[in-house]
Amino acid sequence: MTSEQFSAFWNSTYPDTIPFPPYFKQDFQDRWFRIHSLPESKRYAENDLEWDILLSRQNKIISDLIGNSTILFIVTGEFDFNGTFNSRDFLDHELFTDFKFTSLEPIDMHKINPDEYDKETLYRPFIAKLNWINSKYDRLLKSIANDEIRAFFICLDKKYLIAPYDGGMDIILENPVLKDIFKIKYEDWLSSNPKGL
Repeated sequence: MTSEQFSAFWNSTYPDTIPFPPYFKQDFQDRWFRIHSLPESKRYAENDLEWDILLSRQNKIISDLIGNSTILFIVTGEFDFNGTFNSRDFLDHELFTDFKFTSLEPIDMHKINPDEYDKETLYRPFIAKLNWINSKYDRLLKSIANDEIRAFFICLDKKYLIAPYDGGMDIILENPVLKDIFKIKYEDWLSSNPKGL
């Protein structure tokens, strides 16, 4: 997928937000829900048993949402403060070397949220294609769960956004009805917080 193809897809499918997961919850409230990766909303795995639970939950729900051996796109990125970002260093991370990333249009974060971001703060996203196989990307999911890297997945066919983070996974489905179906199916993994956080 080229940068131009991604922009056309994103602008036609998600015109009200940017490809940056912290905004998904507020911009897709009617289609968003969150699962927690560990019982009792524990944030980080501390032993092999907890890692097994975390990876089992994340693999199960992703495979349930999209199926196995399905094409996804992974989007990652990093902040660029006053031109200090080096894309080569960023993409040399050992977990990224198996992917063929394409650079996307930088996002002017100050323009998006001037109260939070200084001028000349850019977010530089990258996209790559992958074939989702259950458990194949456990090392990637573990690094996201440890907040070592950040990335999310896009299923173009179903128009799903799947954004793991350190603690759980934010999921944006195609419509509110589908969201409610999956919330019921995975109700044991939801937060007890009334807002679903």
